[in-house]
Amino acid sequence: MEKLYRPNAAILFTDGAGRILLCERIEGIYAQVQTVQGGIDHGETAREAAVREVYEEIGLRPEQFEIIGEQAEKFRYEWPEEYRMKFPPGVLDKYIGQEQTFFLAQVASDVEFDLETHHPEFARVWWGSPQDLVEQCWEVKRPGIAKALQNFGLLT
Repeated sequence: MEKLYRPNAAILFTDGAGRILLCERIEGIYAQVQTVQGGIDHGETAREAAVREVYEEIGLRPEQFEIIGEQAEKFRYEWPEEYRMKFPPGVLDKYIGQEQTFFLAQVASDVEFDLETHHPEFARVWWGSPQDLVEQCWEVKRPGIAKALQNFGLLT
């Protein structure tokens, strides 16, 4: 069987002053810090998915932020077995992991985030350093996030 990766858009937010938005998940086996991210629906571009996920996860409308970069290189990671076992049968059967397209978006540091839109995923969000994000995110995603931050010039 061919290994399939779920197409995913991941959005790194900066305030333009070197800080990155850190998002703490509400629950789950890997309730750690991450970026806004989510699956790319059939017929949707990665950019369209990114804009949709931003609204669904942190409540920002397209006019409240600007996508200022897209990473050409995609990052793949596989879900550990203990992660896959947490989902009902059939949910992850098609995929062994995700293939992420990273975007960089800029937003004013005083923007109001709404974590109650759609289906709440985050307990809180706050501004931190790019290194904070790398150190606090799920280790499976760490290489991709670090590489994206480096490619966007936010991490050395």
